[in-house]
Amino acid sequence: MTTAPPDMPEGLLEQVVSALGECDGGDDAPLAAPFAKHLSDCLSLDWLEVGDDRLGVTKFEGGHNEMFRLRRLGLPPGEIEILLNPVLVEDKALYRHTLAHEILHAAGLLEHDDAHERMVDSIAPSPSIEDSPLLQKLRSQVLKEMSRKEWLCQNCGFTYARKTVRKPLRCPKCARKL
Repeated sequence: MTTAPPDMPEGLLEQVVSALGECDGGDDAPLAAPFAKHLSDCLSLDWLEVGDDRLGVTKFEGGHNEMFRLRRLGLPPGEIEILLNPVLVEDKALYRHTLAHEILHAAGLLEHDDAHERMVDSIAPSPSIEDSPLLQKLRSQVLKEMSRKEWLCQNCGFTYARKTVRKPLRCPKCARKL
């Protein structure tokens, strides 16, 4: 396992905080990410255990209820630790995307909603599977563990090897819906 802690890519934290500042409603509206202004003081990075199935996780010092209380009151959150999977070292774009995702959680955006996803993609877009050897490797592992290894078209009888996690919409030979 890597002994040095993960690096914060240059400018990423500032980019996330800036993007959050542009999204809040101003001085009179409630701040969507109440911990954003505290991130530079309380954020640390470390690695998850080898073999963990998560790419990243954000841990707050206090418990669940305490974190929501601090969020509601706009108080500093205490220590926040972002843990990243060591496999991300293989893929810089996915590393940056995962870290931006976790920084948004650390800032107080806790839900995995469309707004969270759009913000992450605007800051650090996720690489496509074709551009990411790590995502290709993860897809291969998932496909190996799936019980169904091939698809059969009921219309033309064509059988083809499964290459995607999701069921295809159409047969690649006759183009009829499956």
